[in-house]
Amino acid sequence: MMNCKNCNAELVDDAKFCPKCGVRVDGKKECPHCGREIAEDSVFCTYCGKRLDGKKVCEKCREVFDGDFCPKCGTPVMSKSGKEEDAAARKLESAKTKTEQNSAKSVRVLYLIRQSSLYAALCVMFICSFFVTFSLQASAVGTPVRGSMNSTSFYFFIDQFTEIKDTLAEIGTLGTDYFGELPLALYLLAGLSAACVAAIIVICAIYFSLGTAAFVKSIKNKQEIAMSKYVVTPAVLFLTLMIFVRGLYSFLMSYSGVEVKIGLGAVPIVNIVLVSVALAAAAVLCIIAQGRAAKAKVLNYALNAGGLILVFILIAVLPANILSVSESQAVADLELIGVSAPMLFFSILATMGVTPTTGLQALTDMMTNATVAFILYIVVYAVAVTAMLVFAKSILNEKSLRCRVLSCVFTAVSVAVSIAYLVMGIIICNENFSGAAKIGASPICALIFSVFSLAMSIVIFCLLSKQDARQKAQDEPVNSSAEL
Repeated sequence: MMNCKNCNAELVDDAKFCPKCGVRVDGKKECPHCGREIAEDSVFCTYCGKRLDGKKVCEKCREVFDGDFCPKCGTPVMSKSGKEEDAAARKLESAKTKTEQNSAKSVRVLYLIRQSSLYAALCVMFICSFFVTFSLQASAVGTPVRGSMNSTSFYFFIDQFTEIKDTLAEIGTLGTDYFGELPLALYLLAGLSAACVAAIIVICAIYFSLGTAAFVKSIKNKQEIAMSKYVVTPAVLFLTLMIFVRGLYSFLMSYSGVEVKIGLGAVPIVNIVLVSVALAAAAVLCIIAQGRAAKAKVLNYALNAGGLILVFILIAVLPANILSVSESQAVADLELIGVSAPMLFFSILATMGVTPTTGLQALTDMMTNATVAFILYIVVYAVAVTAMLVFAKSILNEKSLRCRVLSCVFTAVSVAVSIAYLVMGIIICNENFSGAAKIGASPICALIFSVFSLAMSIVIFCLLSKQDARQKAQDEPVNSSAEL
């Protein structure tokens, strides 16, 4: 027989619980976690390993204690629910961080592709600068014939001067007299074209060197750079100088039914196409990478791109004919259908070099007008190129008020000079060709697109200034709240 330790009642030998107080008397207890029977004095369950005395164990120093803080090291003890919440928060933060990292990685890839495409365009321009080519285009009875004028840029530095020297020597051997105006016209034309081609090579070489150093540095340091600033300026100058050189030789004539004119060669056209595609792709990638931030710049991109295109068309039409001669002026089946202002100037100057003194008066009067027209042509060209660079810079720097003002100024100047250029063309047709010639497309189109460019500049100035004012008004309340 044995007695209950709680109430001292007598118990049978195999009793588990006291019949009077209900206390368990067999020296065992149930684990509250797994329900199995274990020794009464067990601190941990021998089956599930859970602690049974209700005390906590410090995770840092392993001290056993009651309460919420370890008495030995002061570490707070988090409940099971708190641990689960903390784990969930850490998991959410980890997912958020991973998403941000993936987003940053995607943006980084887009910027890398963008910079690579722009650098590729810079390389293409540098290579093509050594292959400035033109072509002679002829058509007889509707059948086009195309021939290359030269193969590399070095033709303008060496071969054309050699050809001029040989031509003058051949004229001398034939016993034909010529005067100083002829070699002056030929060498001046060759010198201008050589200077333009040299400028193309130098500009492309400088920007290629600067762009290469910046590109390598950005790849090495894993930093984004504004690669477009190394591409836009040489692209604009390359294109405009090519058009200027073409304008020096631009003419359209017909001989016995065969029409002949000069145009750009294959290499410059390929260069223009590839660079244009690269710039367009870079702009699209920039908008995608910037996301919402780029939406506020879309208006600036669209307006300045429109202005850029209008000024480019202005530059492209300048080498067209300043005048065209009617069929009644044809000499020996040779009809000068049209001629550009530069070609008119050099043609008259060269003609004076083979004309006797007695017949110089009419050519002298014509030469004066042609010189004024040529000067106005160059001024319109220079102002338009500057306006084109200003529009391009406005695309890269959408907040530049100075660029907006300059675009208005230069397009206004181009309108004024284009009017003078048109008037000069009319004077040449009436005074020097006695009405047998009519005004060509170059002065008329130059004035039209100058007016369009000025109108676009004014629209850009007004709309973007209003947009900036609205943005400033929206930002002011936010700044005021931040100060309070």
